[in-house]
Amino acid sequence: TPEENRDILTRLLQGKGDAAHEAAVAANVAMLMRLHGHEDLQANAQTVLEVLRSGSAYDRVTALAARG
Repeated sequence: TPEENRDILTRLLQGKGDAAHEAAVAANVAMLMRLHGHEDLQANAQTVLEVLRSGSAYDRVTALAARG
């Protein structure tokens, strides 16, 4: 359901996500980073995982949402 998806995404961005969800997001974002000049996919994925696990991704999303 949309509510379940919201809860999964919220947990993921807060650093409380399931490993499979973290891996899927890290792989996708690592590829996007490569398209923008960051060539090392492994390093990119590690960076994404660090951001997700720190909870700072949630802080950034909520700050953007508050701006309207």
